[in-house]
Amino acid sequence: MKIIYCGFGRAGLECLYQLLNIVNIKIEDIVVFTHDSPENNTFIEHLNNINITFHYTSINEHDNFLRGFNPDFLISVYYRYIIKPRVLEIVGYKAMNLHPSLLPAYRGTKSSVWAILNNEKKTGISFHYINEKIDDGNIILQDEIDISKHDTAYSLYNKLISLFVSNFRVAFNRLIDKYNGEAQCGEASYYKRELPYGGVREVSNCTFSEAQRFVRAMYFPPFKGAIFTDNDGFTIEANSIYDLEKIKHKFKVG
Repeated sequence: MKIIYCGFGRAGLECLYQLLNIVNIKIEDIVVFTHDSPENNTFIEHLNNINITFHYTSINEHDNFLRGFNPDFLISVYYRYIIKPRVLEIVGYKAMNLHPSLLPAYRGTKSSVWAILNNEKKTGISFHYINEKIDDGNIILQDEIDISKHDTAYSLYNKLISLFVSNFRVAFNRLIDKYNGEAQCGEASYYKRELPYGGVREVSNCTFSEAQRFVRAMYFPPFKGAIFTDNDGFTIEANSIYDLEKIKHKFKVG
């Protein structure tokens, strides 16, 4: 069995080890496509330690290599490039993506961030087939979790990765067993990679409860927290809801 693995970060690392524990696969029969960025360093260190071949350039630039490699399956775990149809054709569309939402809701990126901002009570994960559209393929497996009032984008991100890891074996076995999956149903929504509100809220344009959700949604160290401004030139970075107490009087009533 030959596998193309497109992965990134903690999710890419932990699901890769799940894959290696599931199938009896030679190291030379798996090739990884990933990204060269500081938050991906741990993943890269592990790839080097176990001598797995990997590429930083987009998988879409490697058609000839992929045809020569002749992979059986493609797995995408938090990979940042949209995989082109010509690549999917090489594996006969036997390609699975891991997406951190209950599709078709929250297609695209920053699903945990927007779930918090939209005051959702639940979210989850979707293993789905990759097709020509973004996050549109048949569902292989889904699992759901609650969003607590204390969850941040960071805590929810890590909870969802753990949920992916615990479900990976079942989803992968369905993939190789040629399970067709189920069509996505329900209302679809889509969000771009950009920060919500550009990472900055005007205090007079949001209520205190909206500001609290914004702080939770923007908490993802080591990145900047939520920024609040007003017309008088006031600016504050809030990394916890307690940082908002001193400016509670500035927010819109509602």
